Amino acid sequence: MANAKALAIAAITALLAMCIPVSYWISRNQLVEQEVRSEIAVEVGNVKSLLSNQFNGFDLITRSVKGFLDASQEVTASEFRAFVRSLNLQAISPGLQGVGFAKLRSGRNAQNSAMPLFRAPQQMHEAAPAGVLRTHAPIMFMEPLEANRNSIGFDIFTVERARAAAELAGETGDLVASEKISLVQDASAAPVAGFVLYLAVYRGLSRLEAPGAPEAPKALSGWVDVPFRLADVLQPIAASLPPGLQLVFFEKEAGGREVLLHGFLDGATIDATRIVDSEFSSSDYLQFGGRKWHFRIDPTTNYVGAQHTATHHWIAAIGALLSISLGCIVFLILTSRNRAEALALQMTASMREVTEDLNGTLDAIPDLLFEMDLDARYLELRASNKAGFIMPADQMLNRTVWDILPPAAAEVVHRSIREANASGRSTGSRLEIPLGDDTRTFELSIARKQTFNDAAPRFIVLSRDVTERTRAEQQAQHLAYFDILTGLPNRRNFLASAQKILDETGMQQVFGAVLMIDLDKFKSVNDQWGHQCGDEILRQAVSRIRNVVGDPHILARFGGDELIVILTGLGEFLALARAGAEKICQEILAQISMPIAVDLREHRISASIGIAVFDGGQKSLDEIISGADSAMYHAKSDGRNGYRFFDRELQKVLAERVGLVQDMRAGLVENEFHVLYQPQVGVTGKVLGAEVLCRWTHAEKGPIPPSLFIEMAEGSGFIFQLGQWVLRKACDTLSAWKTDPDLSTLRLAVNVSAKQFHHPDFVGNLLSIIHSTGINPELLELELTESILAQDVDSIAEKMRLLKSIGVYFSLDDFGTGYSSLNYLKRLPLDQLKIDQSFVRDLMTDSGDASIVRTIISLGESLGLDVIAEGVETLAQHQFLLDSRCRSFQGYLFSRPLSCLDFVGFVKT
Repeated sequence: MANAKALAIAAITALLAMCIPVSYWISRNQLVEQEVRSEIAVEVGNVKSLLSNQFNGFDLITRSVKGFLDASQEVTASEFRAFVRSLNLQAISPGLQGVGFAKLRSGRNAQNSAMPLFRAPQQMHEAAPAGVLRTHAPIMFMEPLEANRNSIGFDIFTVERARAAAELAGETGDLVASEKISLVQDASAAPVAGFVLYLAVYRGLSRLEAPGAPEAPKALSGWVDVPFRLADVLQPIAASLPPGLQLVFFEKEAGGREVLLHGFLDGATIDATRIVDSEFSSSDYLQFGGRKWHFRIDPTTNYVGAQHTATHHWIAAIGALLSISLGCIVFLILTSRNRAEALALQMTASMREVTEDLNGTLDAIPDLLFEMDLDARYLELRASNKAGFIMPADQMLNRTVWDILPPAAAEVVHRSIREANASGRSTGSRLEIPLGDDTRTFELSIARKQTFNDAAPRFIVLSRDVTERTRAEQQAQHLAYFDILTGLPNRRNFLASAQKILDETGMQQVFGAVLMIDLDKFKSVNDQWGHQCGDEILRQAVSRIRNVVGDPHILARFGGDELIVILTGLGEFLALARAGAEKICQEILAQISMPIAVDLREHRISASIGIAVFDGGQKSLDEIISGADSAMYHAKSDGRNGYRFFDRELQKVLAERVGLVQDMRAGLVENEFHVLYQPQVGVTGKVLGAEVLCRWTHAEKGPIPPSLFIEMAEGSGFIFQLGQWVLRKACDTLSAWKTDPDLSTLRLAVNVSAKQFHHPDFVGNLLSIIHSTGINPELLELELTESILAQDVDSIAEKMRLLKSIGVYFSLDDFGTGYSSLNYLKRLPLDQLKIDQSFVRDLMTDSGDASIVRTIISLGESLGLDVIAEGVETLAQHQFLLDSRCRSFQGYLFSRPLSCLDFVGFVKT
């Protein structure tokens, strides 16, 4: 009986001691597992990004070939080969098997009728028994020919999956990927998962169609055929993964079953038997070509094991062993009194060593460690750093959290203990405790201890100081909803708050107003005095507007130098609401116009304000903001430093602009547009070329200023069609000059807008125009404005390099007025910088403009770029530019823009 009692006491002692290392081991394992899942999620995102880049390259190549074929009446094998080679497939889209064209043929002799398209006859496959298929689609071209020779003549309609994808592409006009097939190129090798991209090609699309005109019938000519092996695309991506991560690509059948396509481990292909699923696996998919490309990353046991350091296992194991040792010691003491008395000194020393070792292990835990009962009473306390205690430890024992902590924090602890009592554990609860002059945030992890003989429940509480992490999270939250520079709510915050105000205004049946505020010519402040000065001016301007607006109205930064205000409670009558909004606008303009001192220098700015009054009726928030924005631009066009209401009169002006946009589309069909040529000359006055300028003479309203119709074309999306028309005119002119010795070396410059250049079909259509006109691409100059650099520079550089590879000349127009930086100049394959006429106009009277002009010329020389100045109108300007080593000029001093006939006469005289 005595031995049984001693054994029970020893077991309880060991279990109590073991709770501490067990709790520590559990928390550490959870942390490691979270880190592994986070790392795999990052790699899934990387794989998706790399695969998206590969597919975007495929899309660019396919659409470029489509543009070439659409615009060509008849293409030979050698012409197709030359065009495809100019695309530099492996540099743009590695992994492609080739690029080809499958021509649509109807009737029993479809395959034989395709043979005349080749310069040299080539053997064609007998795709199907004669008379079986009445519609065929033999592959006419496939480049590079060396690796794809046996595909020439193959009828893609004999493969059901290929035929289904091609027909879908013909019906929708979209790029469509086939289901998994075996490529004809792999006919003699082991089966490999292959896919083919199809994009329909139509006859009769080379001429530019005007919107609104009757749509010409589209005759399906065939398909751009782009085969690729999935393994070739995936292998480089798999090789970039850290060792131990399996990359698995699979298809999902209708029932949700996964069918393996490819598996990779450490860059090498593996079969299905070696793929190991894991609780840490993460999957995703990418939408491309009308289908979903599913993939998953499975960590191997070696990878997961490598993330687990053995340290916490050893610490937990040591704690468990020490707990068992303590129980054994207690048992020996109780059952061997005589031996205990004989070895008292030795055992005392051993106990002291064990206790110190256990204390050292527990002290190494950085968190606060408590043992508590169901009433949240402190029974035991331990911490390596006592600074986390709200009072001395001995004063906390046997007292509840209600006696020690603030009520809110005590409630969190008590609620978490009840949760742990019900489910066995509780994690993630946070509480704030004032410590000295600071308030610290702690995160709780609570586990219920195992008890015996119906003993009252006990709980092990780990309290971790997460103050810095919480502050970082709060800062991130602040950055997501507030502007860093001004401290104002940002666009996202404003839209959420404004929608609530709009709803409340409708229920209260009162008026409110939205003010759109834009600082006039604020960009010139940044350009002349630097962004640091501009930022300070913006902060002071915001402070003044905030003082005027006040509560309960909301002021936010909408973007750049645009601020937005929503005024509430302006009364039940429209006239009263307009008067209230007008008074606030007048006060804002008065405050903004006062001098702003920055670095002992006074600056004066103004603002333009657009006002849209609302009553919470049927108008949406987007419509109200759009109205205020339109009114603001109307205020700018009226001379700036003022405000305008969005009303019926302004709606009428906007309606007139919409009508003008429609007239512009019709005018392109009715030949109301024409081009002029303004000469560009060298140092000796010799004509080097000309800039092609687009002009519009309206049938009823006469000449329309380019500044107006170009802006409308960009806003309406018509700029792509208009720009392609100008490019065609320029290339036709160069083609007509090829045989004239006085004109055959002249270069023509064409302005290309940002929206036009970013169009996905721009490169393909331009290559088609160059090919069809047969011009020397080196004589075609594309002038890109600096606004184009506001978007993806890498994509811009890729398109420029593709055109540059065939000789197209690039100039950066209006240099110095937009997004210029040395980084952009080094990354883009430019040939020329064009000094904006705004700098040339005042260079004789403005020392700042003169310095800017000299700097641009010197910068061009250092980078090996040509420099041309536009807007040269006086001899003094010309002489200044000559003295500054500028070698090319354009402006009214030399000639106004001329018709083509007058320009030819100007050159020859």
